[in-house]
Amino acid sequence: MKVKVRRLRKFVLPTIYSIAIAAVFVSIVLIGKTLGSYQTEDIKSYVVNALLDEEATPVVNLTNDKAIEPFTDKGVVISKNYYDNEADEETQQKSLIYYENTYMQNSGILYTAENAYDIVATLDGKVSEVKEDEILGNVVVIEHSNDLKTTYQSLSDVKVKVGDEVKQGDIIATSGENKLSNTNKNCLLFEVYNKGQLMNPTDFYTMDLTKTAN
Repeated sequence: MKVKVRRLRKFVLPTIYSIAIAAVFVSIVLIGKTLGSYQTEDIKSYVVNALLDEEATPVVNLTNDKAIEPFTDKGVVISKNYYDNEADEETQQKSLIYYENTYMQNSGILYTAENAYDIVATLDGKVSEVKEDEILGNVVVIEHSNDLKTTYQSLSDVKVKVGDEVKQGDIIATSGENKLSNTNKNCLLFEVYNKGQLMNPTDFYTMDLTKTAN
């Protein structure tokens, strides 16, 4: 024998919440007579927000539909591209970094310029790490919505600290130097992580962030 499963219709839950909120308001009015109008408004605001937030789903920050490059100076050029496993052999060779007799696959894009330039946040986010690396120089890590994380390396004059919230285009540091590129003191090694995996920053600049929302 089949067992029928009854489910609440869509209008039932809103009705229940309306009744619950109405009951709470009645209680608030009664309490207000004792506590005074100022306390009543505070309690009313707190309870209503609590009821609404209980069933709310996390809001994904979609302020930015697209990322921007981590600089605005027109004189910045690419010194080393991201190492793509699917690229042709010649392109892969140009994406290798030579350090202490060892060739390494470039995990981001290495930018350089003749003059120092500002480094900016590519997206709205929150600074999760600021550190100094012996080889890469000063490093800033920013976490964004949609499981995206950007890493800015080889910096000087870092202007942010852990916990700071930044907006797209905010200046976070100035270009600096690292031990991977001894020919230029105005560098930025930029990496992007999507869901914990490294990705080509060039693809990051063109991806539609509205489609990465969970």
